[in-house]
Amino acid sequence: MMKYIAWDFDGTLADSRPLIRAGMSHALKALGLPETVAIDWLACVGLPVEEGIIKTFTPLGLKVEDVVKAYRSYPYAEHLDLIHPFEGAHSLLVELQARGIPMSLATSKRRIPLERELKRFGWESFFDIYVTPDDVQAPKPNPESLNLITRHFGCAPADIVMVGDTTYDLLMAQQAGVPSIAVTYGFHTREQLNHERPLAIVNSIEDLRDVLRAYVP
Repeated sequence: MMKYIAWDFDGTLADSRPLIRAGMSHALKALGLPETVAIDWLACVGLPVEEGIIKTFTPLGLKVEDVVKAYRSYPYAEHLDLIHPFEGAHSLLVELQARGIPMSLATSKRRIPLERELKRFGWESFFDIYVTPDDVQAPKPNPESLNLITRHFGCAPADIVMVGDTTYDLLMAQQAGVPSIAVTYGFHTREQLNHERPLAIVNSIEDLRDVLRAYVP
């Protein structure tokens, strides 16, 4: 049985696909590239933005800094309504907090936008620690983020479970010796997730609630 939970954010607790997709469309238009490139780019969601850009655009011969500039030029602050919690996520977090389960975030979202979203959702009190790419030398799928979290809690890797929607989350957990639970409603498919052998794969927040009750008493 696990005593702690580490969450991914985008695609696991928050539906950020509309905002991410809008930023990608804006960048591709600015760069004069077809929308079809977004398919490969979306597959990199779960990595820090810069890493996804390197994987997607370096083979196309583009300069990473040019793509980053185009992507960052989208007015994200004016379109925050495009990101919202998945249905049932808030009530699940409330339940887990009421049960005294210590929780954390291991995310590829940068600290400033993460803190903005946590404040907007009223989620600041749910997490004892959150680790972003701004806090580590090597982000996902490197295990450094989870290593920091286990040290913070003073727990063994087997005492914490990682919940995420991408293979990057699951690979990070594997390398940290942490068990994982995968959700299919985010960015990666069941087939992709199953390849990394998580403890369980769920299709909804309600299914996740049941699985967490079994693994985190």
